[in-house]
Amino acid sequence: MRRSAGLTLLVSFGVLIGLSAYAQTGKAAVVWPAGEIKWIENPAMKGAKLAVLWGDPKTGSYGALKTFAAGSKLALHSHSSDQKVIAVSGVITLTMEGSPARKLTAGSYVFIPGGAMHTAECAPGAECVYFEEQQGPSDIKFAEPTK
Repeated sequence: MRRSAGLTLLVSFGVLIGLSAYAQTGKAAVVWPAGEIKWIENPAMKGAKLAVLWGDPKTGSYGALKTFAAGSKLALHSHSSDQKVIAVSGVITLTMEGSPARKLTAGSYVFIPGGAMHTAECAPGAECVYFEEQQGPSDIKFAEPTK
């Protein structure tokens, strides 16, 4: 009985600390098991999907999971804002203009400065999933075709 009362007191104390922390920051924890994450069509690329985790890619800073199909290629392009990317699954071949191609597997990280031209390709065999964080709205500016 005494152990149960002590456990109840400890849990109550933990809840009070949690509520106090929430009151001080105004933020609550966010927990999304994979099956609860909402994927939508990515307007930037046919067949690609995205799951916005925070922010709004249409208007400002955001973090999102993104996916594109195995064998897909994104032609030479850039983005207005810096991007931070972490590969989650699949094999992405990233080529920064003027540099050799690099293969990114799960856990790989890349920082792409705003305006830096690059291509991306998802290897055949499995779709590519990655996390992307950007401090400005999402955009994609394809290089002008050469004549």
